[in-house]
Formats: sequence, C-alpha cells, structure tokens
Amino acid sequence: MDKKINLVLFYCDRMQGFFGIGTHMFELVNYLKHSSDINITIVFTETDKYSECTTMMQDGVEMIYIPCPENGLFLANEDTKINRSLAQRVIQLSYPYLRNKENMVCWFNSLGELQLLHQIRDYYPCKVIYVHHGWLWKDYRNVADEVFSSEWQNGNVSFSREAFRITLDQLELVDGSDKTITVTNHAKNFFSRDLDVPSDKLTTIYNGIKMPDLTNIDRESIRKELGIGRQEKIILYSGRVAPNKGIIPLVEAFKKLLVKHPDARLVMAGTGTLNEVLKAAMPYWSKVTLTDYLTREWVMKWYAIADIGILPSYMEQCSFTAIEMRSWKVPLIVSGVDGLDEMFDDHVDCLKVPVKYNEKGNRYLDPEDICSAMDLLLSNDHLRLQLTAAGYNRARETFCLEQMGNAYMEVLSEIIQQ
Repeated sequence: MDKKINLVLFYCDRMQGFFGIGTHMFELVNYLKHSSDINITIVFTETDKYSECTTMMQDGVEMIYIPCPENGLFLANEDTKINRSLAQRVIQLSYPYLRNKENMVCWFNSLGELQLLHQIRDYYPCKVIYVHHGWLWKDYRNVADEVFSSEWQNGNVSFSREAFRITLDQLELVDGSDKTITVTNHAKNFFSRDLDVPSDKLTTIYNGIKMPDLTNIDRESIRKELGIGRQEKIILYSGRVAPNKGIIPLVEAFKKLLVKHPDARLVMAGTGTLNEVLKAAMPYWSKVTLTDYLTREWVMKWYAIADIGILPSYMEQCSFTAIEMRSWKVPLIVSGVDGLDEMFDDHVDCLKVPVKYNEKGNRYLDPEDICSAMDLLLSNDHLRLQLTAAGYNRARETFCLEQMGNAYMEVLSEIIQQ
C-alpha cells in the first residue's frame, strides 16, 4: 500500500459498549493497530471524562474525546435540527485533529451516528464504512422475516410505523456508505433480497475474538470465589437481560428443570429487566443468580465454570457471547433464529431450540423445548463433550480474530483504491 490508511472510528462510549458493538471495536482495533498500513483514531463523540476536547495516544491509537454538551444531549438518528447541530458540533470539535489526515476512512457502527454520516463528507474527502450489527425493526415486531418483508414491499406502514421508520434510517446508513459490512449472510441477503440494496455494496465478515488461553485455569478456585457449591451445575446466560432475548421462557424452563436436576443454578450475567426475571423465578429465587453489570474479567470467570451456555434469543446476528462461550469450551443451547441459525448446526456444535409462531404470527419459544435441551446436556456427558469440541474448533477456524481482522484489512484496502 502506497500510503497509510487513516481509519477514524466514531464511538459513543455511553451507549455502544452494552450491545456487542463495544466488543467488536475492542477486538478489531486491537488487531488493526498492529498493521503498518493503518493509523487508527477513535473519536469519542460524547464523553463525561473531560470538560473540554482532549486528545492523547494510548497504545498506538489516537484518542479524541469530545465532551458532552452541558444540556446532556447526545447523538440520535432522528433528522432534527438538534441532532444535526450535535453532529456538526462533534465534527467541528474534532476537525483540527483530523483535517490533515489523508486516505481517511470513517467507520460508523450504530444508528445514532446517522447525522454524523450525513455531514462527514462536507468536511473531508473520505471513504465511509458502516458495520451493520443487527435489525432494529425486530425490537418492534416479533415476526418472521418474510412477514416483515411482505409488509415492507407492499408499503403497509400501518403494520408498524416505528419498525418502518427505523429500517429507513438503517437504509440511509447503507446508502451513505461506500461499503456496508454485515456480520452474517442472513443480514446481507435480507438487505439485497428484501430491501433492494445492490449486492456489490455489501460484504459479510463474521465477528471474531482472540482465542483465550485456557491453560492454568483453576476452576475449583473460581467456583469457591463465586460461592458455587461443589455439586452445582451452572447454566449460564450472558448478555442483555431483555424480553427479546428469550429470558422469560428460559426462567420458566429452568423451573421445570429443577424437578429432575435440583443441583442446577441459572446465572444471568448482564443488565436489563432484572425485576421481570425475579417475578418469573418465584419461588426459586435462591436458584437464580442475577449479576447486573459485570466487568469483562468477571464474565470470563463465569465462562470458566459454566456447565452449559444458553442463548434463547428471538433475534440475534453474529453473537459475541456465543463466540466467547465456544472459545471457553462451554457447550451451547441456542434458538434456531436469524444469525444463530447460520452460526450453528444442531447436534453438531450445539443443541437448537426451535422458534415457533402463534396464531398472530409472533415468534415464541416453548419452555418445554428449552427444558428438554438443558436436561439432555446435563444428563449426557458424551454429547456435552462432542458439542464442546466441535464448537471450539469452529470458533478457532471461523470466528477468530485473525479471520475478522484480515477481512477488514481487505475491505479497507479495496475502498481506498476505488
């Protein structure tokens, strides 16, 4: 490469760290920063760490911190005067630090950065990549893709104005980018087949992580530290504790499981609607552990001692939690939905719980199916070992940091040379 690429990531640390985007940034930046062909700058768009614009170098990465406005507002996708002004403010404050960078590629991750993307080319002759991490319309309508696609193609806005509006916004991110990266083929196909996005504007790059070093892990010591009894079986859910993650049917299934496996414990590592879980867990509160927010170090400790990992989501793309559990050799149960269906093969590297549909066409999970899968894994040592080995090997081959990082290097080189 003749000249270095200046990769500029716009990042709101007050929001994105909770939704997998933070892990994606952490892993990818740590890989790309070692390339001699790339300089990386992270623009923190609203920080409460500093009262004025601050820049520093940290481990080879330039950090630019834009302070929060005094009114506490932060970037949002809506096309309003306030949001346009906030985006302009971020660009203008970071401009003195970015204006002399050549071969600039601006990297956007979330819908909140839409107004930034709209204005960025007014200031810089840059290229733009957008990484699409998930479908936000699924927060509003819990239906099959084909149902939403049909209503979209027919222009039936009354089906869900919110779902249509947010999909239009995501399409604007795609339209404003030189390349959109999807984290699954499921998303790429939905863009091209159902939303009429040209396929040459899209590329799929699976998420990946640096494989952990599993040697010298004292699991017995970790169990004691976490107060876990010697006979207890840990069933681990990690991620946002939210209804669209299937947490309520999981709790209902766990209560059924206790009849046959009274030594089981359900651990939910994450923030969210914890009160709803407590209500659903009644009266087995002593068997359900809710952690609320955890540092990465503490999450890894739960991975180290988990007997089973479970992701019973109604919507998911290329889940970092799934990849991390695989890499920690945790046998997994997942719902057969969206990206998870693409990432896993039933009875090969996981057990899949089928997603079903009620009379209104809404997705649901049957607690009996979840309970049966948990019972099977707890009862069958051979199957547990088989799924663990296959899952670990697939993580190492397909969902590793090197695969992801090299693929991003190719995309960056490609769009700079266009």
